[in-house]
Amino acid sequence: MEKYAKNLQDEEFLRRCRVYMLLKNTYYLQDYVIVSGTQGVNRGKLEEIFRNFDSEGLAVSYQLAALVWLHDAFYNDRYKREALEEAEHIFAGYLKERREETLAAFLSAEAVGRFFGLRVMSREAEVNKKEILGFAQDNSKLVKEELAEILSGQRGWQEEVKSLLSSKKAAERELAIRVMLRWQGESEDYKEVFSTALEKEKNGKVRELLEKALNLEGEGSSGAKMLSLEDLVKEIHKGGKKRSLAWAYEAPFSVVHRAGGQEAGEDYLQAVLLCYAVVDGCGVSTKAAMLAEDLNREEFAVYVNELFDKWMEAGAEAKKRWVLYAASIHGGFEIIKRLQHQVQEWPQQARGAIAAEAVKALSLNPLPQALLIVDGISRKFKFKQVKAAAGQALEFAAAQLGISREELADRIVPDLGFDGNGERSFDYGERKFRVAITPALEIEVYDESGKKLKNMPSPGKRDDEKKAAAAYEEFKQMKKQMKMTVSSQKMRLELALSSGRKWGTEAWEQLFVKNPVMHQFAIGLVWGIYEGEELLQSFRYMEDGSFNTEDEEEYELPQEGRIGLVHPIELSRESLEVWKQQLEDYEIRQPIEQLERAVYARTGEEGEGKNLERFGGMILNDLSFGGKLQTAGWYRGPVEDGGCFNTYYRVDEDAGIGAQISFSGSFVGGENEDITVYEGEFYPAETLKKGYVYSDEDKAKAFLLKDVPERYFSEIVLQLTKATASSQERNEDWRKETG
Repeated sequence: MEKYAKNLQDEEFLRRCRVYMLLKNTYYLQDYVIVSGTQGVNRGKLEEIFRNFDSEGLAVSYQLAALVWLHDAFYNDRYKREALEEAEHIFAGYLKERREETLAAFLSAEAVGRFFGLRVMSREAEVNKKEILGFAQDNSKLVKEELAEILSGQRGWQEEVKSLLSSKKAAERELAIRVMLRWQGESEDYKEVFSTALEKEKNGKVRELLEKALNLEGEGSSGAKMLSLEDLVKEIHKGGKKRSLAWAYEAPFSVVHRAGGQEAGEDYLQAVLLCYAVVDGCGVSTKAAMLAEDLNREEFAVYVNELFDKWMEAGAEAKKRWVLYAASIHGGFEIIKRLQHQVQEWPQQARGAIAAEAVKALSLNPLPQALLIVDGISRKFKFKQVKAAAGQALEFAAAQLGISREELADRIVPDLGFDGNGERSFDYGERKFRVAITPALEIEVYDESGKKLKNMPSPGKRDDEKKAAAAYEEFKQMKKQMKMTVSSQKMRLELALSSGRKWGTEAWEQLFVKNPVMHQFAIGLVWGIYEGEELLQSFRYMEDGSFNTEDEEEYELPQEGRIGLVHPIELSRESLEVWKQQLEDYEIRQPIEQLERAVYARTGEEGEGKNLERFGGMILNDLSFGGKLQTAGWYRGPVEDGGCFNTYYRVDEDAGIGAQISFSGSFVGGENEDITVYEGEFYPAETLKKGYVYSDEDKAKAFLLKDVPERYFSEIVLQLTKATASSQERNEDWRKETG
C-alpha cells in the first residue's frame, strides 16, 4: 500500500486506509475479502469495503489504487480475476455518479487499473465510445488486448476504427488492422482498405501486419518478390535495425554459403534473423523463407542452432523469444530434440511462459517429427500452460487444413521412407543394404545376400564416398526419428485405448494399413467394430493383410464401420483368454498394454452415488502421489493463498468427461509430507476445464458413478490405484476431516 501512496504522493490515502483497516480490525485486506479459503471473493464484503472507503471521502483514484493493490496482493489468479469482476458494478456506479472524476482515475491508473477501467466502460460502450477509443495509444499489452477485444464486438464503430488507420501513431494503426482482421470474412472485406494503407505505411511492424493481412508477403507490386534478394536485404536493414542483433555477434558463427557456392555475407544472414527479430508477433516469415531459400540448408541449420546456443547462454531472455521461431523454422532435425528438452526443463524453473512459446515455435518446424512431439505434449504434459499452448498450436494447424485435430495427428505420422512392405534401401554405391521394421518395432539390417547384420556398417574405402556418407547419415537420422515416432505413437494409442477413440474404416486403413510404421502397431493389437459405445465384433489385423476373429475365422471390415481399440473390460473372460492365447500362438508381443491391462468395475452400491470412495483414507507421501498422477496426465488443482492446494484433476475432452480427486492438502514447493486421500468425482469436461469445482451449481453436475462409461471408470481407477500403491496405512476417520 505504501508504494501507491508514494506513487500518488499523498499520505492522506495511506492514513485513511489505515484508519479503515483499524476500524474493521483486520490485518490483511485479502483475508477480509476471502471467505473460508475455497469460496472465493465475497461480493458483499467487497462492497462493504468500498462503501467505507466512500464514507471516508476517499477519491475514486485512491479507491481504484486500493483495488489494484488488492488484485496484486492475491497469490491466486482466480481471486485476482474475481476481485476485478466483483468490483465492476461498484465503479460503474461511480462512473454514473462522478463521471469526470472516475474517467480521470481510469486514465491515470497503473496498467491493471486502466484495463479494469476499460472493462467498466465497456458495460455501456456506446455511452463511453469516445473515452474507450481514447485508449488506442496505450502502450500496455494488457490494455491493448482488452481494447481490441472490446472493439471487435462493436461492429457499428467501423468508421471510427478505420479512421485509426490514418493516425500518426503506429500503435493506433496496428490496433485498427488487428480489429478489422477479426471482422474480415463475416460480412466485410477490407482488402482495398488494407492495400491503400500499405501504399503509404512506413513502419516495419505495421507494414508486415498489412502484408500478412493481404497475403502479399513475397508477391505483388507491394510485396518483396518485386525486389531482388540484395534489395530486400537493404530494405530490411533500414533504420539501423541490426543493432538489436549485436549480442549474438560477439562471437563468430559458422560459415554459410549461398546456392551459387559463394559465402553468404553477414548482412544477408542478419537480414533473415531481422525478419523475426523486428516483427511484433512471432511466426513464419515469407521474407525470411525467400532469403533462406538461397542458402545452403544444412549450413544455415547449423547457423541458427548456434544462434539458439548464444541465446541460451545469455539467459534465454523472453523479449528475444523470436530466436525460438527462427531456430525452429530453419534449424532442421537437430533443433527438435533441443527444444523438446527445454520444454521439459523451463517449467520446472518457473518459466512456463517461455516453454509455452517454445511449443508454438516447435509446431512450425517443417519436419513431421516436430508436430508429433507437439501432439504428445498436447495430450499428456505435467504443466497445464504448456499443454494448452500445444493444443492451440495444433488447433491452428488443423484449422489451416480444414480438418480436425485428431485427423491432423493421424496425418503427421511419418512413414520414414519405408515402402508398403516395411522396407527401405540404403545405397553405398558399391554396396546396398535393406532395412526392415520388425513386428516388435525394431530395425533389422540385411546385406545384398540377405544376411542379417548387427547394424548398418560404416562407409568403407570401396564405397562411393559421397553416396555412402549421405546414406549412412540418412540411416542414423532415420533411427532417431523411428525412436521418436514409436514413443509418440505408443502414447497416442494408450490414450486412444483409455478414451475410446474411434476411426472410420477408411481413416483406419489409411493410418494402420498403408503407413508401414503404424502397420506394425496394428498387427499387435485387438480391434473392435463399434456402434456408439457398444462393441459389436472384435478382430485382429494379420501380417498378410487379412483380418480374423477370436475363433480365427476370416473377417471382412464393414465399409461404414467405426473402429477402436478393444478394452479388456468389454470382453467376457472366455473371449479375453482366447485372444491372449491367439497372440501367444503367433508370438505377438503387444506394443502397449491391452489384454493384460488391469480392469476395475464399479459395484452396484457404488454406482448409486457420486463419490468414488475406495481410496478414501489412504495415507501416503504427497510427492509420490502427485508425481504419479501428473505423470499420468493429471494436474494440480487451484492454489489457495498461502500456496496450499487440495485437489488433482484431469480433463479428457475427446471423451467429454473429467475426474477430480481431493486430499488433505499440500503446499507448492513444500511437498514431501504425508497426506490423506479423500474422495473422487467425475464431471463433464466443460465443468472441470477451469480447474476447480467450488460452487453448488458445479458440484451438482457431478455424474452418478453408474453413468460414467465403464472404460473411463476403469482407467481412472487404474491410475489412482497406481498413484496410491505405496500407501501402507489408512485413516478410517477421513470422512470427518472432509466435513
